[in-house]
Amino acid sequence: MNELKCEVLIIGAGPAGLTAGVYCARANRDVIILDGKELSALAKAKEIQNWPGEIDIKGKHLLAKFKDHAESYSENVSIIKGDVISLMLGMGVNMISTRTANITSDVVVIATGGGQRKDIIKGESSLLGYGVSYGALYDGPIYKDKIVYLYGADEEMLEDALALQQMGCIVRIITKVGIEKLPEKIYDVKEVGIEVFENMEVIEVVPDSEGSIQKIICKSTKPESENIEEIKEFELSCLFILSHISSNSIFKKAGVELDNMGNIKVDEEQKTNLKGVYAAGDCTGGIFQVVFAAAEGARAGINSCKYLRQLKKE
Repeated sequence: MNELKCEVLIIGAGPAGLTAGVYCARANRDVIILDGKELSALAKAKEIQNWPGEIDIKGKHLLAKFKDHAESYSENVSIIKGDVISLMLGMGVNMISTRTANITSDVVVIATGGGQRKDIIKGESSLLGYGVSYGALYDGPIYKDKIVYLYGADEEMLEDALALQQMGCIVRIITKVGIEKLPEKIYDVKEVGIEVFENMEVIEVVPDSEGSIQKIICKSTKPESENIEEIKEFELSCLFILSHISSNSIFKKAGVELDNMGNIKVDEEQKTNLKGVYAAGDCTGGIFQVVFAAAEGARAGINSCKYLRQLKKE
């Protein structure tokens, strides 16, 4: 695990996060920007025709310009890959973990975009921390000698399956695709005897009477022409979700206040309810336009630097 430290940690590498990074870098602050698995909405946009100065530009090209601008402050800005899987916020020093790094920061700017407004899996957010986890390497030791399932389809999921087995967990895998579509590491996984349930989608997590996970309900992803919809249930102690991270539920668990639409609540300075924690862009709701996301990112960056000056009595 890498142990990293910075003054400002920005979670998200879309227009809001990258703009916040530029403003903090220009103020000579030490900045880390986390670039997660989920593509920015801007990267998915075919054409942008309302960004000042660009009559017509592909979304991915505009995002690349944002990124190049942030990376031009190489002495101050580091952009690293990773999704947040656990965090402690508003306690003076913020502590954030990804799969490969533990990061401490004075300020956090949340700029994760719109993401998923509802659970991908029914009941997912209500069982987060009670048998649903996004961090196999962190929570795995808790489940030694217990049955755990991993849900995903990439090499990271397969590596985590092998790591969990080494920790002493009874490991099984559920994946939406066929085995032939998984990375080659699947053969290492099968060689050590980890059971793989292919072409299955997790649709619900079900709690027991004490509020911890009891079972998952899955359905077949095979075309109807091949198979009538098949439902299966599996009992388990933990479901490690590596297919996605629900955008704002993980922040809610850390104490960040959300509105009734699942957006992060901020004031006119982009402050959340937690000290030293700001949010900007689509994750706060409002008008989902690049120019607004960038403006909120700028405001979050400016006010983060103001907070740091007060904190450090500069």
